[in-house]
Amino acid sequence: MLHGERLSRSRTGCLQCRRRHNKCDEKGPMCSFCSSRELDCEWPSGLKWIRRPQPTSSRHRSRHKDRQTHDTQSIRLLPSPFQTFDHGAFDSEEERLAWEYYVRLVSSNVPALDGPDNPYRHLSFTALSSPILRQTILCIATEHMLNFGMGSISVAAQRQQRMLRTIGQNLQLITRPGICATRDIIIPINSTPVDHEALLTAVVLQGVVVAQSEDGVLEPHVRCASFLMETLDYFRQIPSGSIMRMTVQRFAMVDLMLAFSRQRRPYAPRDFLLHHPDTTRWDDSEPSFHKMTGCPQPLMCFLVQIAHLTCDMEERLQSGAPVDNLLSQAHDLESDIRSWGARYRTNTLPDDCSRSPLDILTECFYWTSHLLLARRVFRDPTCSLRVQHLAHTCFRLMDQLSTGCGPDSSLPQPFYLAAREAITCEDRLWVRQKHESMTAYYREQQRNMAMRLTERVWEITDQAQERDGACTDSHMAISSCVDEKIKRLDEQSCLFIF
Repeated sequence: MLHGERLSRSRTGCLQCRRRHNKCDEKGPMCSFCSSRELDCEWPSGLKWIRRPQPTSSRHRSRHKDRQTHDTQSIRLLPSPFQTFDHGAFDSEEERLAWEYYVRLVSSNVPALDGPDNPYRHLSFTALSSPILRQTILCIATEHMLNFGMGSISVAAQRQQRMLRTIGQNLQLITRPGICATRDIIIPINSTPVDHEALLTAVVLQGVVVAQSEDGVLEPHVRCASFLMETLDYFRQIPSGSIMRMTVQRFAMVDLMLAFSRQRRPYAPRDFLLHHPDTTRWDDSEPSFHKMTGCPQPLMCFLVQIAHLTCDMEERLQSGAPVDNLLSQAHDLESDIRSWGARYRTNTLPDDCSRSPLDILTECFYWTSHLLLARRVFRDPTCSLRVQHLAHTCFRLMDQLSTGCGPDSSLPQPFYLAAREAITCEDRLWVRQKHESMTAYYREQQRNMAMRLTERVWEITDQAQERDGACTDSHMAISSCVDEKIKRLDEQSCLFIF
């Protein structure tokens, strides 16, 4: 630009260009205008939507005032807006701010442990050149902002519709008639090739969107992601690049968590590489499966076996077939899990401030695996001594994870599974208080649905207890009836929480 040339005022440029009503080329770290005049090129700090003159519509109650003040101050301390990305990728200033919100806040809450190599943050820069990923990130950010009293419901709905429409259009290009196969990737004839990896990532990230609202449904997205995983052959080969490894890892965990929520098998096939330990070293390379999910990959493999054993047991019992061999498999699996978690002992559970939150979260997943074995495979009733011991062990551990510590963002699935087994007023009060604390901080609306489902499970358990008396070995049929009612609740539920 010539020195004397004047352009329209820049709304997103540096402060010098704004004051002079110049069009800033927004090149970092110093724009051309300031560089040619040897001026200090200063950039605005903070985010415009942190404080609004009028309250905005929100689908959730406001946080406590001290939390709100703390969060506002912490956002103001963040570095100035990014200066090196292409502002032309966005249709409006509001979209750019939503993108920054995702980079600064949302991306740190998605993995169990945030860090400089966080692939969810790196994904935001890849999204600048991918419309389907960009729209997904903008939708995630907008839904998150809405739960914190920022933005509007109409804008969130528009962005979600645009994102789903783009995903649908890309899927139609894959499945419509008149296609050819090239290296196991289906490409429509006479049409633009679909970026399968970007599409898979966008579909897998729908879980983040669904978790923000109570009316979201994830099941179709997971089935779609399973189809794309098969198309890309990612069930049987390791993807290259950190973002695709993250995508495959997240699919594996979401698929498993949804299987437990619905009491069914995972969609992924049994020969899925991630379902077999010690084959790919998923925890030892970045992005680490353990750091991303809070659950070490070998322990996740044990949980997959529990999910399949649960369904095998259900099918055998319904058909009247013998279950002795399944019980033997369950005992062997229990021994393998105990061998893997030999360092975790219930008699060494005092509060230990030296333990990292990630390690405590890992142990929560470990004892949850024992709880699932006891309840869903061995069919122990809720009131049994073993189930109550396991539930209390989980509660003591979860109580050590302070709200907002980071890894507790991946606590919901173990928490609500263990919460179902609470039978005393004291335990249920603790569950409600822990739920309120986590929901006030993370604001995911599916947590409220999970708590309502937990309360319903308590009602079913209490009704059976009042009707049939104390829990004894002679009441196995009654316990089975209660578990069947709970299973029907799970099958009919739209709940997704992870």
